[in-house]
Order: sequence, then C-alpha cells, then structure tokens
Amino acid sequence: MPEVRWSRFVLSGTELLPGQVGISSPQLSRLDCMIEIRRSGDSILPIEALKELAGRCKSLMVDPHTFDHQELIDCLMLGSSLVCIDHRADVKHLQLAHASSANIVVKLELDADMLEEPEEHFNRLRELSSQVGDFMLVKTRLPGILEEWWESLPRSIRNSWRWIMAPAEGQTLPLSHSRRIHSWAVSGDLFLR
Repeated sequence: MPEVRWSRFVLSGTELLPGQVGISSPQLSRLDCMIEIRRSGDSILPIEALKELAGRCKSLMVDPHTFDHQELIDCLMLGSSLVCIDHRADVKHLQLAHASSANIVVKLELDADMLEEPEEHFNRLRELSSQVGDFMLVKTRLPGILEEWWESLPRSIRNSWRWIMAPAEGQTLPLSHSRRIHSWAVSGDLFLR
C-alpha cells in the first residue's frame, strides 16, 4: 500500500480545518499539505494565504475549486507544488493547463449519483486519459462510496492514471488494486499530534 502523503485541510480565513492550525504555524514545515479552497460565486483566490502556505508547507497541493486554467497557473506561480482542476472543465482548459505545467492534477469529486450511472463519467475519464497528465485525484464527501466506485472502475481506466485518494472518511481505506494508488490525502488533524 502507498505511503500516506498528503495532510488534507480546508482553508478558512487564516486557519486550516480540521485542527484549527494557523497558516503560519511552524508545524506545517514537516507536512505535505493538500489545501481545499471552497469558494462561492466570483470569489477570488486567497493570494496572501497561498503565498504563506507555499512558504510554510513541505509541499503544497491546492484544490482551488476552479474550471479555469489561468487560476491554476496563478496557484503554481504562488508556490504550489500541484494544483487540481475539475474533470468536468472544458477540454480546452484541461489541455491548456497540462500544456502549461506537468504539475496539474485532474480532480474527480465522486458522488452517489456517479455510482448509479457511472458510464457518463467513465467515458469522460477515457476521453481525458489521452489528453491530459497522469495524475487523478478522487475526492469524496460521503463515506463508503470510494470502495464501491473503485471496485466498479474498469481496469483500462484504473491503469490510465496514478491515483491520489481523498476519502470522506479522512483515513486510508483497504482497496484492492492498490498498486495504482500513488498516495492518500487524509485528515490533516491526524498529523498535528
């Protein structure tokens, strides 16, 4: 099984949740952090917070919740090691992002509907596998769905990507075919003890 690598947090102002650790905390210097920036509407990237985190964390993966490749480039310019773009983004944005940098990760936010009717997103993953880089982040917000989805995933798709798993459970899960899993993004508070 792959080593746990990413401490998963949500940025809330100048704190990271869970754990209520400040973005300037010295504890971050020993962590590889995955930071989710949950934005609504037209809210802009928290540039100062990203600069601070890039300087503090051992390495930084940012999920800016965007479809826009230019915002990904902004995150990289601010010091992020890896940046996520949603798998539903326009193919043009996905291709531009990957042409600009090898440090782009395609993100699939898995929900229960995808388990009931998987062919649409399976087809999308097949399409993307020949057009973008080889990292795929799978993020869930509902416990229990990652295992079922992973088992139903066609082998050809599973073999097309190096997977970063970010389950709602906040911890690693016993998945079959684990050699394709590159790393796990688990609850950040587990690393703050």
